Amino acid sequence: MTRRSARGQSLPVYEAKYLTALEGYELHARARMLYQAGWTLRSIGESFQPARARSTVRYWINTPLPIAGPAPLMPTAPVPTLATTVAPPRPPRRALTPSEKTEIAELAPVARKYRATMAPGHRAAIANRTLTDICATLHHTDRVTIRDLAEAASVSYRAMARRVS
Repeated sequence: MTRRSARGQSLPVYEAKYLTALEGYELHARARMLYQAGWTLRSIGESFQPARARSTVRYWINTPLPIAGPAPLMPTAPVPTLATTVAPPRPPRRALTPSEKTEIAELAPVARKYRATMAPGHRAAIANRTLTDICATLHHTDRVTIRDLAEAASVSYRAMARRVS
């Protein structure tokens, strides 16, 4: 089972007072109970004055409790409200049309010869700018994947990602 945490929530005041009154293994046991109930390390640590670091609270939670002796009676840990947010659906990605694939495939070998020292009017410089403009527009506006653009240009994913960024 996966653990869901209550991000951005603080412990209830009564629980913070109870927690700060504990010490030793009782504190460790209570921190573990709160963490297992869904409270974050930060919310547990911030209930103290001064606040305890998350690493300290993690240490408390992971510290083995002694086996000997009766277990301390503790009230049940409060359960945080877990927000369930649904991300809005993203618009679908579209595939390249055959004409776009052809255009990219024709420009890519010429653009590959481009060097920064070339004149702006050089054939390779023009092809490089055109290819960059086409790919960036297709990726950012029309949501064509970088993978599809890279395959059409016969380049690596990383090379196309640098081009469209």
